[in-house]
Amino acid sequence: MTSSAERRIAVLAYGSLLHTPGDELAERIVSRRRCRTPFPVEYGRRSRRWNGGPVLVPHPDGGAVEGALLVLADGVALGDAVDVLARREGCRPAGIRQVRVPGDGDLRALSASLPRPLTPDRSTPEALAGAARDSVGAGERNGVAYLRGALRAGIVTPRTPAYARALLALAGARTLEEAERRLVASAAPTREEPQMAWDDVTRWQAGDLVAAFRMGDPVLPVDVRDLGYRE
Repeated sequence: MTSSAERRIAVLAYGSLLHTPGDELAERIVSRRRCRTPFPVEYGRRSRRWNGGPVLVPHPDGGAVEGALLVLADGVALGDAVDVLARREGCRPAGIRQVRVPGDGDLRALSASLPRPLTPDRSTPEALAGAARDSVGAGERNGVAYLRGALRAGIVTPRTPAYARALLALAGARTLEEAERRLVASAAPTREEPQMAWDDVTRWQAGDLVAAFRMGDPVLPVDVRDLGYRE
């Protein structure tokens, strides 16, 4: 029987860890074992790492999903694994817990204990879709991309089907890829040249001031907004 001190370390993955573990963790992974999560998970948190998009966390209203154990190399110490996982998940090392995964007694499985701050009214399919929409526009890490990645990895929770349908309806799209393209395009800022107010002299250039005083009046850098008007 393998002692706890000799057991190889693994990371329990059921969300973006499955497809985007990050370079620091990826270089320590030597194999993967499919497993069912020992606790229910659901979209119950908005993550700053995904620009406020909904992410999966342990949740009593969720369900067990087919995740994986990311088995780390023999030389990876427990402290190193905890630190790397904490940095990847954006939490403190104290937030990393050891979990029991049935059938894998030869591994010491680690998982991040993440909060689930979304209230029921913010966890409806429509609210989740709205949060995913609001998260686009800041690069590839957004709620739509997170949902796409989870579905590609086979992660389906009780809320997933209705959440995906609401997101497609919100974007007017048939696929999540199309939804992300549409939402990114609609979130892109318009590149219109800002109009300068007639009295915004703080932004005037020297040439503008000279042109404004063609009668030879002395050019004074005065902001008319600081002056009072009298009849």
